[in-house]
Amino acid sequence: MRLFRAFSVITAVLVCGLVVAGARASAQGQAQQPPPGGRQGGAPAAPTNLKVLPKDIARPALTTMMRGYTSALGVMCNHCHVEDMAQRAADDNPKKDIARKMITMTMELNKQLDAIGTPGTADAPKVTCFTCHRGAIKPATAAEIK
Repeated sequence: MRLFRAFSVITAVLVCGLVVAGARASAQGQAQQPPPGGRQGGAPAAPTNLKVLPKDIARPALTTMMRGYTSALGVMCNHCHVEDMAQRAADDNPKKDIARKMITMTMELNKQLDAIGTPGTADAPKVTCFTCHRGAIKPATAAEIK
């Protein structure tokens, strides 16, 4: 009977040890694997290489703004950015510099319009890319006057 009791205690201790060791190994394995977003900690990386837009802009606000640009011009992200998502901050595409100039132009126009009329809010500027582009890469020109 003593032998059986000793065997039971040893078995219970070994099982508990294996459970604890398995839990630790699982926790370490999960900590070493990046989350589905691709970054440690799960938070998206802060935007980089911002030359015209505010350097402290939140990722969701930047994404919304970029989607507005693609919609206003009827293009995809790779019209201004390189194909590789990991290299989106690169300045390899010359159209990105044109986009920066156009963004600066609309910002300046909105500042001037604020000075002469009812100020627009940051959420609803008076002039946007869509004002001229209307979903086309090249802005539409005015109809010919006869």
